[in-house]
Amino acid sequence: MSEHARLLKQVRQALLQEDYASALEALSILAKQAREAEDHGAMARHHGNLALVYHRLGQPDAALEHFSLALASARTIGDPTMQSGILGNAGNVLREMGRTEDAIAYLENALALAVDAGDERGRGIWFSNLALIYDDVGEFSYSIPLHEQSIIVARKLRDLRGLAARLGNLARSYVGRGDHPSALLHLQEAVMLDRDLDDKPWLAQHLATIGNLYVTLAERTSTRVGMQYCFERALDHLRQSLGVAHEIGDALMQADLLRIMGIIYYQSGDYDQAINHLDTAYQMFKGLNYESPLVELERAVAQAQAARQLQATGA
Repeated sequence: MSEHARLLKQVRQALLQEDYASALEALSILAKQAREAEDHGAMARHHGNLALVYHRLGQPDAALEHFSLALASARTIGDPTMQSGILGNAGNVLREMGRTEDAIAYLENALALAVDAGDERGRGIWFSNLALIYDDVGEFSYSIPLHEQSIIVARKLRDLRGLAARLGNLARSYVGRGDHPSALLHLQEAVMLDRDLDDKPWLAQHLATIGNLYVTLAERTSTRVGMQYCFERALDHLRQSLGVAHEIGDALMQADLLRIMGIIYYQSGDYDQAINHLDTAYQMFKGLNYESPLVELERAVAQAQAARQLQATGA
């Protein structure tokens, strides 16, 4: 095996094992070799990978430095798709750093290059990532059309997994804008895709989000009948989510779903179910050493017990 092949293998194995120090060592040597050989394509790849490793290590400044080096090499060889990928990844780092305007500029450039190169996959990704930045700052009139464009691309490419995720993102934008019916419509399609793909983590999440949306609708409903309908729909979706969370062994999610269901039962006047769900949630959170909800849950159980006692005495 050549030295170059050995280093590439070291990088692959190190990343699989999350041994980032070893990955940085090998990538640095590869980048140096590429620079000495004036192989700008390899320089762009290796500096881009160095940037991604530094990003994983929580060192955004180092990541941006290597993205800059990668971009210079990609421009030298005139590869628009590579330039687009580097700019987009750098934009994501800038977003995480809170540098919103810079992130938007980078992602807009990434999108323009993807369009020029006819890179449909890149277009979809950068539309979606731009939308998420506008979501961050509450600019839903900008984010929603961008999410819709990313969804069009996912449908065109038959990227069902990406489509499900982007439908969920669009739904969150509609929630932010206060348009809950539109959010529900898109989440229901996401759930169908999650089931078809057997993507249980996302299925659990999307079902839970639908349940929580029905809780919000119940709180905004003026009639008792309408409120009860929304609570029933909420519980139906939360039960489904709970079942999936149990299948995948997500105990923290199960505890939180039980907590939410307990609150709904309390608001519905079913105090036995409220106590059962709230107490089970309490025990699960405690077993997970997750202390922040415990005081609130103790109070909620006590309130449900008191309400049940009053109900029993006819007060």
